[in-house]
Amino acid sequence: MKLVKYFLQKKSVTLLLLVLILAGGLFSYIKMGKLEDAPFTIKQALVLTPYPGASPSEVQSQVTDILEESIQSLSELYYLKTENRAGLSKITVYVKKETRADEMQQLWDKLRRKVNDVQSKLPDGAGPSVVNDDFGDVLGVFYGLTGNGHTYRELEDEAKIIKNELLKVKDVAKVEIYGVQTPTIDVSVSPSVMAQSGITTSDIVRAFEAQNKVVDAGGIDAGQNRLRIESTGNFYSLDDIRNLTIVSRSGEHFRLADIAQIEESYQTPASNLMRINDQPAIGIAISTVPTGNVVDMAKAVKDRIDKLSQSMPEGYELTSIYDQGYESDVANQGFILNLIISVLTVIAILLFFIGFKNGTLIGSGLIFSIFATLIVMMACGIALQRMSLAAIIIAMGMLVDNAIVVSDSALINMERGMRKRVAIMRACSATALPLLAATVIAILTFLPIYYSPHITGELLSSLVVVIGVSLMFSWVFALTQTPFFIQEFVRRPRPEELKAALFDGKYYNRFRNSLHWVLCHRSVTIGSLVVMLILSAWSFKFIPKVFVPALDKQYFTVDMWLPEGTNINETDRMASNLANYIRGHEGTEMVSTYIGRTPPRYYLSNVAFGPQSNYAQILVKCKTSQESRKLHALLQDSIRQKYPEPLIKVNKFELSPLTEAVIEARFLGPDPAVLDSLTGKAIEIMRRNPKVADARNEWGNMSLMIRPVYDPVKAGALGITKAQMMQSVKSVSDGTPIGIYRDNEKKVPVLLKSEGVHITDVQSLGDFPVWNGEHSAPLSQVTEKIETTWEFPQIRTYNRQLSMAAMCGVKPGHTMAEVHGEIREEIEAIELPEGYSFFWDAQYKDQGEAMQAIAKFFPLAFLMLVVILVALFGNFRQPIIILCILPLSLIGVAVGMLLTGFDFGFFPIAGWLGLLGMIIKNVIVLLDEINIQRRNGVAPYTAVVEATVSRTRPVLMAATTTILGMVPLLFDIAFGGMAATIIFGLTFATLLTLFITPTLYAMFYKIK
Repeated sequence: MKLVKYFLQKKSVTLLLLVLILAGGLFSYIKMGKLEDAPFTIKQALVLTPYPGASPSEVQSQVTDILEESIQSLSELYYLKTENRAGLSKITVYVKKETRADEMQQLWDKLRRKVNDVQSKLPDGAGPSVVNDDFGDVLGVFYGLTGNGHTYRELEDEAKIIKNELLKVKDVAKVEIYGVQTPTIDVSVSPSVMAQSGITTSDIVRAFEAQNKVVDAGGIDAGQNRLRIESTGNFYSLDDIRNLTIVSRSGEHFRLADIAQIEESYQTPASNLMRINDQPAIGIAISTVPTGNVVDMAKAVKDRIDKLSQSMPEGYELTSIYDQGYESDVANQGFILNLIISVLTVIAILLFFIGFKNGTLIGSGLIFSIFATLIVMMACGIALQRMSLAAIIIAMGMLVDNAIVVSDSALINMERGMRKRVAIMRACSATALPLLAATVIAILTFLPIYYSPHITGELLSSLVVVIGVSLMFSWVFALTQTPFFIQEFVRRPRPEELKAALFDGKYYNRFRNSLHWVLCHRSVTIGSLVVMLILSAWSFKFIPKVFVPALDKQYFTVDMWLPEGTNINETDRMASNLANYIRGHEGTEMVSTYIGRTPPRYYLSNVAFGPQSNYAQILVKCKTSQESRKLHALLQDSIRQKYPEPLIKVNKFELSPLTEAVIEARFLGPDPAVLDSLTGKAIEIMRRNPKVADARNEWGNMSLMIRPVYDPVKAGALGITKAQMMQSVKSVSDGTPIGIYRDNEKKVPVLLKSEGVHITDVQSLGDFPVWNGEHSAPLSQVTEKIETTWEFPQIRTYNRQLSMAAMCGVKPGHTMAEVHGEIREEIEAIELPEGYSFFWDAQYKDQGEAMQAIAKFFPLAFLMLVVILVALFGNFRQPIIILCILPLSLIGVAVGMLLTGFDFGFFPIAGWLGLLGMIIKNVIVLLDEINIQRRNGVAPYTAVVEATVSRTRPVLMAATTTILGMVPLLFDIAFGGMAATIIFGLTFATLLTLFITPTLYAMFYKIK
């Protein structure tokens, strides 16, 4: 207690430190980073490898297998998922959840080396592979550029000017442009002209290479100077291309413009498109540097864009699609308001219990704890965001617990006649160790969450750190600042003001009588609680289970999938119709559409889909979050009736990434046909359940494919190779690459297309002429047959095994846990052939892993808790009393969840773990008081009763401050369930502390 005595004696030092803490906390609040949500690491990367012309099965066997074999040697690898489509291999690499965030960059470097090592093993025409290791980067400030009357090429040029300006803004890390259309130069020529002129595709390619190649022409010496000679003749305009001379094999010369039509165009089909309120657009997404303040950066970007908008040419318009800075500012302001309300609530409760002066002095400790915590947060790089601010609110009531116990003990000592300094020192020495143990235990209960390697653990890590730091500060200030303030500002009672009986009065006597009754009927009391515990456990089956709650935002998204094989232009048309329908609803502010793939990750939990031509995502921004909830609910009920053909998902924003489907029953095995049969059985079971929505096959529907079967004999007689045949076919719509046109820094592909050809079926394709420069023949004469067949447009694998999942959603009003429980047994009963396996994927797997991650460190936390309790009490009986009380807290939790209607999930579980620490803290203080009275010679029964009565006021004060301090969080969608868990659980636990703790003590020690 020398430290306490030092602070009591050295007033100037104490005051200086307290002033520095207040100033440092204020400075930290102004300077520290501000985010919307707690950051977490996306522990996955994408490996994309093009293989033009290859079928999905060829991509899987010739490209994906080779890459997977190399990647699989990574020791940090968790599992691999691949999606193989025509011409594209997409490998998603998931690393072990135990991998720390600071190890990720080194891991991605290893992955890149593994991928590069096998590039030489890929077939000709495949690659190069691209490793997307910034998959989890958040480009949270997202603008859209539209240009009425401007082309995509002009939009891109303007977007690049804006990008270069934004990169100069402070704290801007990266600017990414989305929705750019690849420009092309289309050389359209009639196949008959090609045949008559004797010109082949190879002739045109050779002419382009010879003309457009950059050649070093050297230089000449002119006296003391050397003059560089610049080569000319490169393509700088379309006229240069038009004047290109083509030499046929027969030696004839042709001007390209004489045999072909040359014009600027865009790659078809487009890889992705973007629209804002049905206008073609290009997205500009901006990310913040890791140490930056997204609120300040977003404001600076907005200021720069406002200036740019004034100087942009007519027709261009920049629209804010998503502003993470604004969203962060709004979220922080809301939480700061809740924090202020919580602080005022706690102080008001203290004033009610112990008067204005004493309440103000104890409440001041709350302010010092918060400000000191802000200093540590800034030093540790923890930003102000949803989790860290919620942590302060959650810890609010607990922060005054220690000060309440110390001050109450000091005040009672003074009322017993002790001198002020002696009363303060006696109070500190008697309570310091029990309060330290209780505080450490309260922190330990959050340990399993903090060390959880799952994404939810990382999401809540800042919450755990802030609670832990603030609780330790509350203990420090309870033994330093609280005694100092009592010494300086609390008057010692005069002799005539001292009471003969400290705990006497109407309310104390009523409580004392109630406690006598409970102790006399201890068996009935404990038996009743056991029955209530059993009923509470049973009642959990009626509480909806939602693992991670949705957020209350003015945004939501709509995902749309058309049948596989749908042209991207048809997807664009359908998405535009859907967007116009949504925009017609009252309350809609803006609708932006993304066709072909998802936009840049402007919100951390967004999930990436694509590239795939049948997919579109619509981002809906409403005027308010209330309007968003109403429209979201309306669309969930009506959108499928309005648009029955596509698969449509209406999604809320959530704290953790969404999965492609809510429920996935995944089958693994070697034969796609068998997998299709097993998946079909599971889909049939899903569809029989009325609560299931959109049961489907992960691979999608099979789509038609045309297959010209090359005949080497017939084609050989005509001198037409397979490559020449396929080049001719490709020129029908997509175009055959024949060269590169350098447009400043861009390399624009030059494509040879067949002019005046309209092929819509197999017969017209068979009549299409194929040429080689000498001979021309219909395609049907160089093939055995031209057949149409069905194929899966994608092939998926899981850890190098073919993988197919039966997927489904859940209808509104139902939960994954509810529906999964109803279909699980029947699907698991499907008989699997030898060599095939099955597991539940998606949310079920993710939730199981999250719970396993918590359970991993729970035994360690429990063991440390028990060791501290045994060391504190020096026996086993009193720790067992505490452990017997903990499960009973579930009674209050169950009642709270049923009354409030919140879903039970990860956050309420985290709240319950914190609740256990609060309960243990109160019980420790009570048991310690019983032990003190018994050591002072008080009769056992009297010691139990009077110790409980003496602890009534501090226990009620501590519980009430925590309960009412949590009330503001009840109205937050994300933390409402956690708040309800703590509020109702602690309310019931307070009764357990005051009645059941002495009852169990009396039973264990056989006190009558």
